[in-house]
Amino acid sequence: MRKQCDALFDTAPLGTPASERHTMATARATAGAPARATTARWIATRSRATRATRGTRGRARATPNDGEAHAAYLRDVAATRAPAELAALARVLDALGCETIAPNARRGIHPLVMPLARTREGGVIGLMVTEDDGEATPVVEVRDGAHATMLAKSARDYVHRAIVEEEAMSDEQTTTVAAAAGAVGVSLHAHGAFKTSGKEFDVYVTTQIGKFPSSMEGLVRRHLKRNDEQSALITCDLYKATFGDWGAPHVFISDLYSKLGRDEEARDAARQALQTPWSTIGGRDAITRMIDVAGWSGKTVAEIKEVLESRRGPSAAAFDGPKSEKQLAREEGELLLDQIAAGEIESSTVNQRLAECYMNAGKPALAKFIMCGAGMPAL
Repeated sequence: MRKQCDALFDTAPLGTPASERHTMATARATAGAPARATTARWIATRSRATRATRGTRGRARATPNDGEAHAAYLRDVAATRAPAELAALARVLDALGCETIAPNARRGIHPLVMPLARTREGGVIGLMVTEDDGEATPVVEVRDGAHATMLAKSARDYVHRAIVEEEAMSDEQTTTVAAAAGAVGVSLHAHGAFKTSGKEFDVYVTTQIGKFPSSMEGLVRRHLKRNDEQSALITCDLYKATFGDWGAPHVFISDLYSKLGRDEEARDAARQALQTPWSTIGGRDAITRMIDVAGWSGKTVAEIKEVLESRRGPSAAAFDGPKSEKQLAREEGELLLDQIAAGEIESSTVNQRLAECYMNAGKPALAKFIMCGAGMPAL
């Protein structure tokens, strides 16, 4: 499967001169060329491109990222459609000062994320591929390798919010991000609409664009600042209902209940967080905190899974019936991802097994995508 990945997508880094791309393409087309030689040429070319990029930081790039290489990777490796706004998203990230990352530079980051760019703070922004038959969403930021924070539910929402945020934080003449978004940006936002609305940023974003985790949390803090605890908790319920499949909302709510002295509710929210993918909880410190608040300190991921399963009651298995081979394979894959997030294992040691789990679960495209993630490091 690994050789298949190399053959499917062995592209030059974004920004590589056309002459070097031609040389690499010719080398790949040569019959019998060893895979190691191709990889070595890719690494050498990537190193030259990286040095060139570092030498031109702070200046406008001659060739802005158009997202074509990333769209091709999603199509050929993940077997999924690229978001229609992917090119606009890539240009916006470029305008925000992020450094473009080749789509197959995935070693060391979340197995289900295709990288787009690196932020100035060192985080990797990318698209999380969650299913093999739908668009690659959401837009996430990956830190410490395995931990993903949702930035937006879609590329469209990310671009729209970035344009509004630029308007909110700068004078009316500054439209760098909006200009980078091009026609997509024009279709999403009329310049000046935010400032003429008179609304606070999080209120405007939530009512005019859509729901974002950061804005939902901002609205909760806004209510608390006004000593309106009831409205804050109602907003928490909306936050949980919108992003309940992710761990971070439950962590936020658990922490809030703890601050309010509502320990039992804090415990219940922590236990809900531990029933979501652990890579979405917010990092190892948050994972440890939720385990402690849940009352399960010292337990491993597998032990906590057993506790959660036992809490379904003795008749649950009889009611649900025996688990299928696909379901068991999916659960093993989810366990491996949680163990990676908790730091119990390294993704590089279980990459192949993780891919096998998704293959056995009936998700061959995701299996191939995961296997291809063992390639180039996200330098």
